[in-house]
This record gives sequence, C-alpha cells and structure tokens, in this order.
Amino acid sequence: MMKNAGVFFSLSLMLLFVLCCFMLLNIQIEDYSMLQRRTKNDFETYTPVLYVTNKIHSYDEVNGVSVENRDGQKIIKLSDTKSDTYLYRDKSKLMELCIIKDMQPDFSTGQALMACDDFDVKQDENRIICEINGVEFYVELRSGVAS
Repeated sequence: MMKNAGVFFSLSLMLLFVLCCFMLLNIQIEDYSMLQRRTKNDFETYTPVLYVTNKIHSYDEVNGVSVENRDGQKIIKLSDTKSDTYLYRDKSKLMELCIIKDMQPDFSTGQALMACDDFDVKQDENRIICEINGVEFYVELRSGVAS
C-alpha cells in the first residue's frame, strides 16, 4: 500500500510539472503574439510618419515645401531647383511622385511607398501639420515661407 502511494505521489508531481510547463508555454506564446502585433502596428504607424518628416526636412528651404489641394485631396509638394516631389495618399497607400520641375503631375504614375489608411495635411506659416494613420504630428520649417 505504501509503495502505491509513493508511485501515485510521483506521478501526481510529474503531472503537476507538465501542467505548469504547458501553462508557462501558453503564456509565452500569448506574450510573443502580442509583441508581434505591437511591433507590426508601430511599424505601420511610425514608418510613414518618419518618412514624411525626413522628406520634408530634406526639402526645407524657402518655398521648398507647400501643401496643395487637388481634386479634394491634400498633397505635400516638395520642390528644389530641378524637380518637384509629391507625397499623397491613393488607395490606402502613401504615394510619392517625382517629376522634372514645372511638369504637369500624373498622380496615377506615383510609386507606392507603404500602407497608409489616413492622410491629412495642413500648413501654417512655418509648420506642416500632418495626420497619418491616426498619428498627428508637425514639422517645423526652419527656412520659413517667402512672402
């Protein structure tokens, strides 16, 4: 009888160990899945924000950055001496179109950069205010706007 109690206790202890291992494994899988979702969400949210911010900074000169409204759509126009670059949203994508200075833009030929569900932009005197994928941010223009 004592021998059976020892075997039962050993098997119970082993079963408890196995159950704890499965619970710990399940918790780790849930945490990893949550981390993957959060990383994907951060990438989809902040990559377009950083891209637009850096692009605006690279064209920050007098009259180099402006906001236009074409066919009810807000567009960021970035200009230098040789080219015009347009940033806009089309079919849930952030698009970029680079053309030679003063050519007529054909927005259907732009290059898709990344997913973008929401895109809105406004311009103050020395500031571009953007909202991309629910994140509102602004970019200060160091050069200002010529009158």
